[in-house]
Amino acid sequence: MFAEKGFHRATTREIARVADVSEGTIYNYFGSKEDLLVGIMTRLGEQQRPDEVLAQALHGDTRDFFVVMYRLRQEFIQQHGATLQAVLSEVLINRGFSERYYREIMAPLLKLTEQYIQAQIERGQIRPVNAAWAARILSAINIGLMLGFVVGEPLLLAEMENPERLAEILTDFVFDGLGPQRETQE
Repeated sequence: MFAEKGFHRATTREIARVADVSEGTIYNYFGSKEDLLVGIMTRLGEQQRPDEVLAQALHGDTRDFFVVMYRLRQEFIQQHGATLQAVLSEVLINRGFSERYYREIMAPLLKLTEQYIQAQIERGQIRPVNAAWAARILSAINIGLMLGFVVGEPLLLAEMENPERLAEILTDFVFDGLGPQRETQE
């Protein structure tokens, strides 16, 4: 209902009807409609199991990990785009919700990403960088992808038809940046 009608227009009565429960049942589990929306996002995030994925990735190739993560992020955006749009609109206009979204969803993911980056720096797989900033820049890329998908950016939508290609493009950008191509030493 949030995806279909937006956060403010969706009523708990409609949500209960679609979920085939009484409206009171919703309030047994959630204190408010905002709690329900956070619960949905938390559940969607848990399905991706980021802590398990990052723990497994520590021993693999870092570049391959980024390709996989970007592909998984794209699939997530495509599967849950309408719900993400409802969340994004509420994050932009509701200060309390945006603070809660940051605290309960975004901050833990940033921390996991920072830990992964720091571990890869220590393993010599990533050059020494500020892990906190790197995590936020990577998060900004993901948020930009989500926003581009929501607003229907044509190039992004076309590339999302081939998730592997877009994941490679993003990974190449993260690892190689905008600097001139380096000459290989023989």
